[in-house]
Amino acid sequence: MSESVEMYLVMTALLRSAPDQPVPLSLLANKLGVSQVSANEMCHRLEERGLLAYQPYKGVTLTPDGEEWAQRILSRRRLWVIFLVENLGIEPEEADTLACQLEHITSDRLVAALKAFLERDPDTRATADRTPQPLSACTAGMRGVIAAVDAEPAAATFLARQGVVPGAEAEVLAVGADGAVLIQVNDHQIALASALARRIALDIGAIAHTARHAAWRRCSAFWSCVRGEPHVCPMDEPLHQVSAGTLATP
Repeated sequence: MSESVEMYLVMTALLRSAPDQPVPLSLLANKLGVSQVSANEMCHRLEERGLLAYQPYKGVTLTPDGEEWAQRILSRRRLWVIFLVENLGIEPEEADTLACQLEHITSDRLVAALKAFLERDPDTRATADRTPQPLSACTAGMRGVIAAVDAEPAAATFLARQGVVPGAEAEVLAVGADGAVLIQVNDHQIALASALARRIALDIGAIAHTARHAAWRRCSAFWSCVRGEPHVCPMDEPLHQVSAGTLATP
């Protein structure tokens, strides 16, 4: 299927206000950047192919086959958006624009590979990767979430004032030969003696899960209401629904 045909199907899906609500040809032409005459000709050709249904003076709707194709293409876009946002730090708006280009050149094999990569969720990693470890056992560059602080009351109070509390994100900047550790929490650095560093546990996997969760939610605006249905947060939907040949409901 050509890129132009895919764009007509996808744009029809995105512009409708309800699943069976026709999309005016003038609106479709405007969004695609083509003349209304060209849009009219293309829509009639797609109607002959059984992908669109044309209603005079009202517009076009997707047929079941057209719906399947549109959702297949959009599922590829969703995969690319979450990949670009989560792994490359690209803002959702820009990621959506890039994904719109990538979706047309993404083979089923690439979809499967991309899906497998994204499904390497921290929740499914080996247990050892999610076991909190003392800061004294970490190496420079490790990032995670403070899992526990087992210190004397005075030391715990000092650490709390510095932001070193369970749930805080931290990065190990340096580890000395004697076991002393330099970490960064929020916007400031904290030097910890080895005895104290041994009593603070860091969960390396948790921060990856937090990043995944945030990335999904930041992208959710692009996945809602494609079928005119109520919005569902993507984190509430299993990723396997976003795959090639699947009608992945946002």
